[in-house]
Amino acid sequence: MNRTRLLLPLILGLAAAGCAAKVSLPIDDPQLSEAREAIKQAKQAGAEQCAPALQAKAVASLYWAAHEITEEEYHPDENASLIANAIKYAHQAEAKAKKMCWRLEGVHFAFDSAELTPDSRATLDDAVAKLKKAKHIKVEIAAHTDSIGTEEYNQKLSERRAKSVFDYFVTHGIDGSRLTVKGYGESQPVADNDTEEGRALNRRVELRIQK
Repeated sequence: MNRTRLLLPLILGLAAAGCAAKVSLPIDDPQLSEAREAIKQAKQAGAEQCAPALQAKAVASLYWAAHEITEEEYHPDENASLIANAIKYAHQAEAKAKKMCWRLEGVHFAFDSAELTPDSRATLDDAVAKLKKAKHIKVEIAAHTDSIGTEEYNQKLSERRAKSVFDYFVTHGIDGSRLTVKGYGESQPVADNDTEEGRALNRRVELRIQK
């Protein structure tokens, strides 16, 4: 068993501590850039919800690599292995998330509303076709908002938007017993809500395959 696996509980604890207590680690170090980007892409694919174990390993490896940079006895080869692991786990997490979480790209709603826009139809019809083909699966319709507005308002808005997608699916022949509806409001962002680009990514609807 290699050292990374032996130390995985410690690594996970270190990552959690870094997030919770703002531990000063050189996460922005240039040699970690590829790992950071891989983890970012996995997060945007929904890995934190649909591939959490793999995403946690990726983040833990990144934090451990950052920690190693601060050590007096720095071992470049060992750190390169940690960075490679972070990238590997992030890519695996992204692939699994894309398989288990179908992001409905192109589904949009009228401003401050649960009314689907006409241009959403193509994406929704494609999802209907996939669900009709994969008749054995059940899915959760998960709707999300950005952080503009109050948490309570966004929670209710996301629930109404998830219900709108549910109604579209049922109207177009999908058995409602295969579908569950869940609004998450602003609680599960995949990008920075401080930018318009980030907020656009956070306003989304996903189909999460249920086991």
